[in-house]
Amino acid sequence: MTAESFEVSSLTLPEQEALSLAEAAIALDRARMAEDRNRALVEALNNNLEVWIAIRALSQSPSSTLPPPIRNNLLRLSDFVAQTTFSAGASISDNALNSLININMQLAEGLLEGQKAGTPSS
Repeated sequence: MTAESFEVSSLTLPEQEALSLAEAAIALDRARMAEDRNRALVEALNNNLEVWIAIRALSQSPSSTLPPPIRNNLLRLSDFVAQTTFSAGASISDNALNSLININMQLAEGLLEGQKAGTPSS
């Protein structure tokens, strides 16, 4: 077991979700400046979409402890992320890409703040 996998496995679920969102945001930002921009964007967008599919699944789970307003917000955000990804693909505008990055970073921050406050997040 590597030090990195040990660290990740010792994180709480909200911390793991925050890490996944932040990593996806960083990958999206790096992809825009990559030498092979289209390939990098497709990979980063697909990864981001997978993160949001997982968030959607957790939100819809009958065992979720999320309050309905938060659950509904996450479902709306996942719809936005999916629609933006599918409609733009690798030709995504910088504004749309910035929106995806900002959504991920703000949600990651919210998850970590909720974790600090002891708020259930899934």
